[in-house]
Amino acid sequence: MSTKRVAIEGDERLEGLLREGDGRGGVLVCHPHPLYGGSMHNNVVNAIEAGYSAEGFTTLRFNFRGVGASSGFYGEGEGETQDLIAAFEFLKGACSPGSHLVLAGYSFGAWIAARALNRLSHVSSVFLVALPVAAYGPGDLASFAGPIYLIAGTHDDIAFARDIEALYQELPSPEKYLKLIPTSHFFESREREIERFIQETAINRQGEGICES
Repeated sequence: MSTKRVAIEGDERLEGLLREGDGRGGVLVCHPHPLYGGSMHNNVVNAIEAGYSAEGFTTLRFNFRGVGASSGFYGEGEGETQDLIAAFEFLKGACSPGSHLVLAGYSFGAWIAARALNRLSHVSSVFLVALPVAAYGPGDLASFAGPIYLIAGTHDDIAFARDIEALYQELPSPEKYLKLIPTSHFFESREREIERFIQETAINRQGEGICES
């Protein structure tokens, strides 16, 4: 399916990229920190989008306020949470009623996704890469009962793998997965491993618990 530019209306006007799937579900992908070069064109964001798109999901990437052509300025986390809520509502409108809807994010975007969970309805599963637990905390993950998929880089000096593994152990969700990849925070040349984890585990439920590359 082709990708098209869309405008998402909320507190700010946000630019997004929507790729329609075959009706299997939808995924919203949130990018890393706006003040440090994060955007919807990030390599990890692209890998998450590609992984779900290959499985027939409708995908939506977007720029937080103040990034690219999105209006406004950095919102200290709360503004970006409002952006996510608006984008998630847009995604729901692009999918059939009752679709499996995934909330995904990388780094800062993973934290925004986690902290927004209790403000959203109809989130089916969560897919988070390099959640910076030490810097921001786990958000609302502990109260989320659906499947949770986590990826950590074992050499990450921003979102420490030990913190993500400790969080994983504490989560009460009966269906949770953690993928450990020997890489830094930026996952250079590891994008295909993210895509494979989506295909093998997040989609087809192969494997369980903690797995390492």
